[in-house]
Amino acid sequence: MRIVLMGAPGSGKGTQAQRLVKQFGIPQISTGDILRQHRKDGTELGKRADAIMAKGLLVDDATMLDIIRDRVAQPDAQNGFILDGFPRTQTQAEGLTKLMNDLGTPLDAVVLFDVSDAELVRRISGRRTCSLCNKVFNIHTAPPSSPATDCVPDSTEHQLFQRKDDEEATVAERLRVYAQQTQPVLSYYSDAGLLRTVRAEGALEEITGRLREALARKSDQKSDQKSDPAPKSAAPAKKRAPKRRPVARKKAKKRSRPAVRRKAKSAVGAVKRKVGAKTAKTRAAARKAVRKVTRAAKRLVGRVRRKSKRR
Repeated sequence: MRIVLMGAPGSGKGTQAQRLVKQFGIPQISTGDILRQHRKDGTELGKRADAIMAKGLLVDDATMLDIIRDRVAQPDAQNGFILDGFPRTQTQAEGLTKLMNDLGTPLDAVVLFDVSDAELVRRISGRRTCSLCNKVFNIHTAPPSSPATDCVPDSTEHQLFQRKDDEEATVAERLRVYAQQTQPVLSYYSDAGLLRTVRAEGALEEITGRLREALARKSDQKSDQKSDPAPKSAAPAKKRAPKRRPVARKKAKKRSRPAVRRKAKSAVGAVKRKVGAKTAKTRAAARKAVRKVTRAAKRLVGRVRRKSKRR
């Protein structure tokens, strides 16, 4: 299974990744770790990265994708891998998709570890590092033992300090930048139908259970559709028979209309003939006659309709 893990710093990706390694027997690939290993081994990719970093620049996407290509081609990754720390931008996500498709091994899932900002700040700002043995603890979730039995010899207590990156104000800024950068990536994978979201708060075993359930389903969108039972096809609506008017009423109405039209037309014609006179008095009388005839025609129509209804 080929999985990408996404989540803010402190969301617990590393812990859950180790559990997936045991479950699936596939390696966890951290882009930061493999980049350092290439530089340490002095490989061509490592030298290319060194040249870029010597100029004070970030390693470009093309170099990172070549490093990933080299890593996923190794024997232990043939059955899959867990990619952590990459991609961070939509351009990287698109490049990774093209790379995996070219290799004939497309991604199976992208998992987002969803944790509230308040909880993330609490987790990260609680980190402490021992200056003697370099072990990392968390004063909230994994405090050091006292007396210390796992520190350097002759030391009964860990000497803890907080890194500047773990201070509360710094953490809040890191989370803001992370959200700004990764939102387009999440939208990209959501549109591709690969994204699964896991609520990563609560007991460790509960989160692991949610993660396994998320990997077993297709995607957030498709899962939601699957969970809702398919609506039964509605029975075809019965066509209502058109309302039929009484035959007598129809016939009466049919007979009355031509008669009304003829009478109205005749009256209007008579008025128009009278309007031949040019004087203002005749024109006024003609208009009055037209109004009179129109009212009479309306009354006649009304009477015919009332009679037809009574029938």
